[in-house]
Amino acid sequence: MILEGNGDLSMNKTFKKVSLLFAVSWMLYSCSTQYLNVTGVAYQSIRAKQPMKRTDIPQDATIIACCQLGANGEFDVIVQNNTDKIMTIDRTKSFFRNQSGNSIPYYDPTVTVQSQSTTVGGQTGASVNLGSIAAAAGIGGAVGTALGGINVGGSKGSATTNTNTTYIVDQPQISIAPHGQASMGRTFYMEGVGLAFLGQAVSNSGTDVNNSFTPTQTYAACNLCISYSVDDGKTYETILTDIYANSLLVSKVNQTGHVNDALRRIYTNKNDALNESWYALYFQSDKKQNNNKVKTSEILNFK
Repeated sequence: MILEGNGDLSMNKTFKKVSLLFAVSWMLYSCSTQYLNVTGVAYQSIRAKQPMKRTDIPQDATIIACCQLGANGEFDVIVQNNTDKIMTIDRTKSFFRNQSGNSIPYYDPTVTVQSQSTTVGGQTGASVNLGSIAAAAGIGGAVGTALGGINVGGSKGSATTNTNTTYIVDQPQISIAPHGQASMGRTFYMEGVGLAFLGQAVSNSGTDVNNSFTPTQTYAACNLCISYSVDDGKTYETILTDIYANSLLVSKVNQTGHVNDALRRIYTNKNDALNESWYALYFQSDKKQNNNKVKTSEILNFK
């Protein structure tokens, strides 16, 4: 699997000085050298709704969000305070909106309780049963029977039980020091993006597929909303962005070993494939690929 990304995307709005940086991390699968039989190639590219160049981010931008998109569509966000003031992020008003249109807040009010108990105990002293002594002395009859039920001496036992209880409580707000960074603290998933999806696209396609998509007609999209304040929570601003998949191509390898022909058809149908700000190129083989690497690229947005 080869994943690449180069270039910039943007979303411009002149009255705000807010920057959004998307750093997209992917698992890069490289092919093994053990006689791989590549059966198909899949390609997809991801864009922000309005493109920009990295040089367009102003020096006095207020907030920068670094979003990581993982190999299975994991969506994580790290926020950087680009000011000299303390920034407050309101997680109750910050959302991730998935492909189904469901908005999920970053704040989770659920309280998780974890308990663990440990017991420490011991015994001291000894206990002697007189029945054994009577038997050894040859005492029988009623006396011997009575002695058999009597214990002389004894032992002391003690035990201490310690229970540690941990309450995990989510924070409705987080503060970021000047020019500091903080994670939004929750992982979401972008549907229709990832290694498994591209593998299914190759397996389910009997012929080549060449599709391009608009932001309103796409198979994969998500929205991010972060609410922040730089005046001690007196007023809050919102940073918004839309990300969507703008292409999906599948090229079948019609003759064993002719992988270049499959690649050539992808580049013919999408001649800007290598110039997209983010793209994934997936090679499906009938042998397991076992060499994993990480590739990081950037998608830049400005509001």
